[in-house]
Amino acid sequence: MNNKILFAEFGKFSSRPNFQICHEFSLTTGKCGHESALSSEEIIKAAGALYMHACGEEGLNLDYTVSVPVLSREEQNGLDLIHFLLGLAELVDKQRYEEGSRMLSECKKFSSQMGSPIERLCYYCFEALQDRIEWHTCSDPNKGKPIITDFSNNWRSDNGKSGIYSLGALCTRALPYAQILQFTTVQAILDGVGHGDRIHVIDLGILTGSQWTALIQSLALRFSSSSSSVKHLKITAVGVNSDELEESGKRLTEFAKAMAISFSYCSVKISRLDDIDEGLFKVKAGEFVAVNAPNVFRSLLYDPSLLGKTVNVIKNLIPDILVVSEVEAQHNSPSFADRFLEVLFYYSAHFDCLEAMLPDRNDLKRVNFEEVCYGSQIRNMIAYEGGYRRVRHVKMDKWRSFFQQAGFKEMDFSYRALYQAGLLLKQYDNAERFTIESNGSAITIGWKGAQLHTLSLWSFNKSHNG
Repeated sequence: MNNKILFAEFGKFSSRPNFQICHEFSLTTGKCGHESALSSEEIIKAAGALYMHACGEEGLNLDYTVSVPVLSREEQNGLDLIHFLLGLAELVDKQRYEEGSRMLSECKKFSSQMGSPIERLCYYCFEALQDRIEWHTCSDPNKGKPIITDFSNNWRSDNGKSGIYSLGALCTRALPYAQILQFTTVQAILDGVGHGDRIHVIDLGILTGSQWTALIQSLALRFSSSSSSVKHLKITAVGVNSDELEESGKRLTEFAKAMAISFSYCSVKISRLDDIDEGLFKVKAGEFVAVNAPNVFRSLLYDPSLLGKTVNVIKNLIPDILVVSEVEAQHNSPSFADRFLEVLFYYSAHFDCLEAMLPDRNDLKRVNFEEVCYGSQIRNMIAYEGGYRRVRHVKMDKWRSFFQQAGFKEMDFSYRALYQAGLLLKQYDNAERFTIESNGSAITIGWKGAQLHTLSLWSFNKSHNG
């Protein structure tokens, strides 16, 4: 890849309509328009423009003018870091690994897990490029071989059994899209159940299971305010850690007992998502079956046959509804340059979002959250290729085509579900910076114009089964 190829890729990202930036800088304040500081996205675009200029490449119109002297020290540092990061990516893609290693050793020390959003983002990008260099240059195949990780559940930490709960609680407390995705899922199930009295929820990514307390409470309120009753609620939880599955089950069972709801909990421990089989779920006739798939299908994109097998298992359960939440991004390109820049822009929005919602940069829980939920994914997407690249995201249009071909029909969310999503959002600080927008029948949640996550609802067309 020569400079012109990377610049052409950069030009595509800089002109995307969902990224709105201010192009005029104040020479007196050093700030951009009405914003108090430059966003990470704006710094990336400015650095890209300067990088092109420094390399003598012309002909691309980024529509971006930068006057470096008016930037704050932190913004200037971010500009320099991205400038060096782009240069390093060029060297790595050209397989000039020795030069890249030397440049990396000089640049990496200016990034930090506890710095500005740009410094934090660059820290993980530098780590990823270092992994890529080592992967391609290591003479020992065992040492250079990356560890294969199941990224369908990226919430567990290395800090022990309670890591999943502390990270899950942090995410729910700080980031509204976590609660919106969870509780819109609950409302969609309630809407679909209607007056059904036997409900079976199959959760392919249970985590703490906190969202199901809302389902239990809603069913209890429905029973107390009407003549209809819920005879039984069953939750089948799928996971890779027995202790976490057991802990979630205890919490939900105790809560259901307090709410006087007939309840049963079944855990299904698997090593990988594609290990599931319909016989594990013990679906009974007369049950309303709801399958919840939170950010799980993406873990199988590296192998379409495994993805197809897993979805066929779900089809054979003949679910009444399937709720799917996925990252709204295109991180599955075979082109390193394309994928690298998409990752850079997408995660810049995430790091900016956490900066606004959790402003303490030294908060170890924030650092841990970023490393587990963002850093590990950035490293896998940038460092590896082929079957070792397990983190692959595609946008809703790809998922829509996939599920339709599999025999599923997309459903609309109810007005109540959308209204409650809006109410939840208003409870958070910086709510005006988040967006909830329609994506066909699905909903997409974003941060300052950058799309982050999409939630979609599906019913199975039983005529396609068999």
